[in-house]
Amino acid sequence: MSTQRIDKSWQQKGLKDYPTEALLGTLGHYGIPVSEEDYRKLAETTYPLGIAQKWKGTWKGTGPFKDYVVAAAVELWRRWMSDRVSPQDFTEGLAALMNALVQRLNGVQDAPVAPAFERVKSLRSRLTLDDKGNLPAPFLQEALAPFSEKDAELFDSLAESLAVQGHQEDATAFADIEEFLLPDRRGISQAVVRAARGEREPAIQDLKNLIHDAARAPISRLLAVDGLIHLQAWIDAAIEGRTLLAEAEKANDIHLSLDLVPRLEHIFKQQNDRAALLELMGTQERLEAQHDKMHPGHRQHRHQHAQPQRRR
Repeated sequence: MSTQRIDKSWQQKGLKDYPTEALLGTLGHYGIPVSEEDYRKLAETTYPLGIAQKWKGTWKGTGPFKDYVVAAAVELWRRWMSDRVSPQDFTEGLAALMNALVQRLNGVQDAPVAPAFERVKSLRSRLTLDDKGNLPAPFLQEALAPFSEKDAELFDSLAESLAVQGHQEDATAFADIEEFLLPDRRGISQAVVRAARGEREPAIQDLKNLIHDAARAPISRLLAVDGLIHLQAWIDAAIEGRTLLAEAEKANDIHLSLDLVPRLEHIFKQQNDRAALLELMGTQERLEAQHDKMHPGHRQHRHQHAQPQRRR
């Protein structure tokens, strides 16, 4: 094990200028003896933050070195796995793109949008995808973890905002990235952009087609209902929501059924349809009774998509 160490100033300077021997020596000193071979073995099934999580069980660093294990895992990936895009690389690229697009929305003429899009495109071309063309869930979790709730709200609204301001190419390109990262939104983000550029009726039809597509995951069809709600297409949302609820009940998909209830409640309130609201109350009671029977002890069960949202 190397006797070289990282000094306490690493928190201010970062790790990129320290020799690898010092990184490894510090890891070993605080309980994680590791070689390049060990690291590469871990990297076969996980990513930097996942590797750090595996190490934390025996990590003894405190004070300035409490979080060193995470920084070291990220830095070693940069050095030893440079042929593979890390989640942190993608985070940086996406954050830079979002920042450039916000500048464009704010009227900055020389906002670096083109190079930011090119950077993300280059990163995407090097990513390993599954047989459905999706990112592995652990990669996606690490890539999106640093973003705050405010960042997530910006991410959700950016494509539509660009379209509203007339930046159509940017809007379409960012919606494509959004749907790439969140496959359940495929087709939905582009429909919202289409509506924002003035093609409201075709966009509504796009969303209805997505809801009708039984091959899509239930959450994706649910998000398409959210799309209709976002566009305030109340009549279409009511019809499609009711139809999907009937289909879900017939298939005994109790969770999709329960997730549709608050959405329909929101729609019926917007329509001031008291009769529909009263009927929905009875439906909700029946569904909750079925749920309690299926899942005893989950009386306070709350569904992760229980409130209608813009496109999530």
